[in-house]
Amino acid sequence: MTWKTWLLLTVLVAAQTAAAQELSRNGRWFTYKGAPIYLVGWDTQELAVDPSVDSVAALDLFKQYRLNKTRIWVYPYWNLTYHQPWPYSGGKYNLDAWNAAYWTRVKNFVAAAQARDIIVEVAIFAANNIDSATEWSNAATRPAWNKAFNTNNAFSSNASGHFTPQFYDLNGLEKSSSGRTLKDYQQMLVDKTVAELGSFPNVYFEVANEFPTRNASIDSVYPWQLHWAQRINSATPRLVTTHSQEFVGPQTKGIQYFWDKSYIDVLNFHFNEPDPNIISSLLHAAQTKGKVLQLNETLDPYPNLNAMTRQLWAMFLSGGHCAFYEDDSNRIGTSAWVTNTLRLRAHRDIVAKLNFWELSPIDAAGNELDSLVTQGPAGSNRQVIAKLGSQYLVYFWGTKSTTAARLQLPAGSYSYEWYDVRNALLLGSGSVQGGTATMAPPPTANWDADAGLVLIVKAASASGDVKPPAKPKGLRFQ
Repeated sequence: MTWKTWLLLTVLVAAQTAAAQELSRNGRWFTYKGAPIYLVGWDTQELAVDPSVDSVAALDLFKQYRLNKTRIWVYPYWNLTYHQPWPYSGGKYNLDAWNAAYWTRVKNFVAAAQARDIIVEVAIFAANNIDSATEWSNAATRPAWNKAFNTNNAFSSNASGHFTPQFYDLNGLEKSSSGRTLKDYQQMLVDKTVAELGSFPNVYFEVANEFPTRNASIDSVYPWQLHWAQRINSATPRLVTTHSQEFVGPQTKGIQYFWDKSYIDVLNFHFNEPDPNIISSLLHAAQTKGKVLQLNETLDPYPNLNAMTRQLWAMFLSGGHCAFYEDDSNRIGTSAWVTNTLRLRAHRDIVAKLNFWELSPIDAAGNELDSLVTQGPAGSNRQVIAKLGSQYLVYFWGTKSTTAARLQLPAGSYSYEWYDVRNALLLGSGSVQGGTATMAPPPTANWDADAGLVLIVKAASASGDVKPPAKPKGLRFQ
């Protein structure tokens, strides 16, 4: 071997090793540091830039409760006390310059998250303040894109007094006092975000929150999100997320524009829907596309913890990930936050009892696996994810009874366990043989129907401690 060949091989091995340490994906599941990782955490949009919060202490709490994911917004517009990406003075932003202190603060946050093995999803655009006349002209929040609130004399309100769908026009002709178009400024923000944060292995980028907000049809403006997804993908090996439905709600209008694009890794949704059966139905067609599926922002779990728990399990049973919504980072560490966080931790602890990266909600033909269960302790409410013949997880919710679960299994010996989703407590266990296996549930007093109950079934050969494979996964897998 010549020294040049040796040097080339050394470089290639080093590059492969580095790539294996980065957040990547293998089909529908994320990988990190060369192994599958199941992400559970909070959507904390302003956490990195709220001066009233000790963000590092917050990350320490994440680590303490075994949470491994958060999401931040590049421009959290609703509070002028937050650090923002552009300089702000005299009530106006300067879109032609950058706030160096802001970017240092965000990088320090991401570095602190990396040190704690916490993944950070970075939402670049969050245009929820442009799509109503009230928000667009709000002098208390002063949207940076409005010429009334920047020093750049850009951009103008439409006839309805807001800026939708104009924000998604890549060919807009209006120019700022420095000669830049809206697309120029958007590209500057994309490029700056990627340049500052793209070197961190624990980051992935979301193009836009709740695209395309109100007052815009996704059928008309979807090329905007594709354009920026492509640009991010071409500039960094980091994964790319698109909000893959029109705004929010129990629908997936527009998903077809995103699910076949090789430069999009993660399909994101805000269903505002806690019924696992509805979520499963909405995601069924996407489950064959080989993408990561996620709901990165539930409804508020503080008054609706059980409903959000159902949403959490619904996403996993659909082969995806979920994060609770937190609209005030000052609540992190409070007793209410801890109560909700313990529910997230219980979810992750139960999932960790399986080789989750081998599981699927559908069979090879694309059929849902729910029909494997013919009865259970919650009426007809159940969802299944499994590796057929090896490991099964069934989630029941909605009613409580002593009706045994019946699960169709291939020949062989199996063990089963029942878990309380509120705290991951083992409620019962036993063994069964293949065929139509019958498993009596725990006493109704031991679980909450509104939160749900989990049944895990494992083939005898699949029992024991679960350890993910530690091997390089590369950058992206279809």
